[in-house]
Amino acid sequence: MSLSIDEVKALAKKVTTSSERAHYNGIVKLLAEFPAQPLPDVDEHGDSDREQHLRFLAVALFQVFKKLFARGELAPLSAKKQQAAGPAVVKFNQWCRKLYASFKTKLLAVLALYTQETSLALDCLDLYMQLLEQESVHFASRKDAPFFPNKTLAALIAALWQSRMDGDASQEVDQASGESANFLLLEFRDKYYKPFVDVQYYTQAELAELVVAGTVRTDDADGIAAAKWVALTNHDNHIDSPDAELEVFVSNPPQAIENESKFKGLLERNWCTFLNGTISPQLYKTILTVLHKRIIPHFHTPTKLMDFLTDSYNQGGIVAILALNGLFELMVKNNLEYPNFYPKLYQLITPELMHVKYRPRFFRLMDIFLASTHLSVHLVASFIKRLARLSLSAPPSAIVIVIPFIYNMLKKHPNCMIMIHNPKYISDPFQTPEQQAQLKAARASYADPFNMDEADPENTGAFGSSLWEMDSLMQHYHPNVASLAKVFSQPFKKMSYNMEDFLDWGYDSLLAAEASRRLKVLPVLEYETFDQVVADTPENKTSDDSEDAAGRAVYLPNITW
Repeated sequence: MSLSIDEVKALAKKVTTSSERAHYNGIVKLLAEFPAQPLPDVDEHGDSDREQHLRFLAVALFQVFKKLFARGELAPLSAKKQQAAGPAVVKFNQWCRKLYASFKTKLLAVLALYTQETSLALDCLDLYMQLLEQESVHFASRKDAPFFPNKTLAALIAALWQSRMDGDASQEVDQASGESANFLLLEFRDKYYKPFVDVQYYTQAELAELVVAGTVRTDDADGIAAAKWVALTNHDNHIDSPDAELEVFVSNPPQAIENESKFKGLLERNWCTFLNGTISPQLYKTILTVLHKRIIPHFHTPTKLMDFLTDSYNQGGIVAILALNGLFELMVKNNLEYPNFYPKLYQLITPELMHVKYRPRFFRLMDIFLASTHLSVHLVASFIKRLARLSLSAPPSAIVIVIPFIYNMLKKHPNCMIMIHNPKYISDPFQTPEQQAQLKAARASYADPFNMDEADPENTGAFGSSLWEMDSLMQHYHPNVASLAKVFSQPFKKMSYNMEDFLDWGYDSLLAAEASRRLKVLPVLEYETFDQVVADTPENKTSDDSEDAAGRAVYLPNITW
């Protein structure tokens, strides 16, 4: 740096304390000190002398231009004011505005081009937003006129979307959710976007224009643009949210920000644009997870999401499970018709379902989908039987969901009770010897007619099958599973289970419950102590060992070491 901190302070003080235009040349010197490109020695440690110098310089320039705002030397001159002021004043005004534009450009360069997480970049973001606030007051057409400097905000949005951390997509994106982890974007979201209604409104409006202009691209190869979009909007504090608590950032914003309908239209337009762009697999799952709560409510026309959701549902697997919530919203509230919905739902019940973390979400929805009494008994029986079969190889945390779910289904659809109580195979004391012989032969020749590989739940043969799997689970190694399965050996007088009591169980909760269980009777333990686990080999025995060998107790005497 050619200027020391004291020299920077002196130049800035001359401009802020004196209105003599001769001192304004110091602004040019200060701007020349502020780099337009990233500096190699401003790193992630945030304590370099270089960074401290740049921070002081940026604050000094901000104070200078804030003073110029107060003096009215940066406000645009109308044609009438230009005539009254004369060419010299007009030229000076244009020169000052050019310097101001240069300062904003340099701040944006720090935001867009610095690849390390530094406090300097955060300070530049704050300074830029303070300049925006100054513009809202001094760039208005007249005093106290409503105004928001939307083009200044648009330049900031473009810089934030251009910003990359370390030039590596893995550093830019949260690996779990797929959302952007860019520290500048998150700072802007938490500090300016979420709390302020005017910033939200004009961010959506300008972002839509930036996408149309091609400044912000949604088809980038790494999907960073969509990751930043979701990180910006994945919250519950939007303008049209019923419980939103928002303030205004500028002192006198235009009334347009109160138009919730217009905001919804902008948000809907941007969502549709980014959903049609490049989306990473992790981000795809995140979007489907929040779509029914944080996206659909903000759409004027939720049916615009039909193609996105049906394509997701047709993919199968985890993606289809996550798409169920959004699809259900459209089916209930927007009369979406999805052909072969139940066969597709049936095919989602796979061994993998019993292990995924989205299992509770799926069972909640399936409980709703199978609640109708107008469903075919063969269809319901197929769902029950498929779940029972998969429970044989499922972990205990999944089985404790399946058992009460099947119990509830049998209560809701009593015609399926034949699967656990078929009179055809039950003996009767009034049967003749011939009938008893036929019953014995029928039991001996019984073969489960259920076809696990059949894709159509109407043709699986489940209704003619039995739930012998529940009897097997009564012998399960886990005591909680075994005791829960015994409900099928008792009369069906119990009320339906509350599924919420079982959906969130896992290995940790099962172990915790077992460890904290109070025992009515303490277990009786019989044990004996041993001096050693295995016997010594003859080669390893010493004379002392030989003398003591007779008195030593060995746990595994037939194994030598």
